[in-house]
Amino acid sequence: MVELLRRRLDGTHHIDEWGLDPDLIELVAPLVGLRWTVDVRSTGRIPATGPAVLVYNRAVGASEPIVLARGVHQATERHVRTAGLVDLSPMATIGRALGAVVDRRDELAGLLRGGALVGLPLGRDLRPARAGPLAPEALAPALSTDAPVIPVAVVGREVGRRWRLLVGPPIPSPSGHGPLAVADLVDAARAGVQALLDQSGPRRWF
Repeated sequence: MVELLRRRLDGTHHIDEWGLDPDLIELVAPLVGLRWTVDVRSTGRIPATGPAVLVYNRAVGASEPIVLARGVHQATERHVRTAGLVDLSPMATIGRALGAVVDRRDELAGLLRGGALVGLPLGRDLRPARAGPLAPEALAPALSTDAPVIPVAVVGREVGRRWRLLVGPPIPSPSGHGPLAVADLVDAARAGVQALLDQSGPRRWF
């Protein structure tokens, strides 16, 4: 902690080209830990290095991206760049420092080419334990960069403290790189998240 603070004071802390500030994440991690406890299952399916897209479910709240990023970082020491940032200052600067990125094809492709883990949320679904929609072209950056697509179920309750991440096996890559191949990959990723949610069982203990 002393070293982190020293780097902040003397300006030697590192911020990557997309705005991620690892030292800031470490500084706020104890506060995040007071709010959310995350249990991660099958972490070996997340690559230790290199790019991947983690497709995950969202409900009505705001916890899922934070829970995903914290759980994966605790389990693998890798940072997740969660898509969905609204690119308006000054909040965009803070969001980028904590790992959020704009859900834009060129930005996601650039992150994947740089070897990042990208968290891509499904659309919100008000029904319990249901995987929401995903735009037909949403996984085009993954297909164009040959990054694996991995479904993740984020299981918990918005006012609760205890959450689980269930990591599924990578989705087999479709043949080709055209629009139909991308749409097939999107359908398979959504189905993979739904299968994990179906396996997660009752949510009452959260």
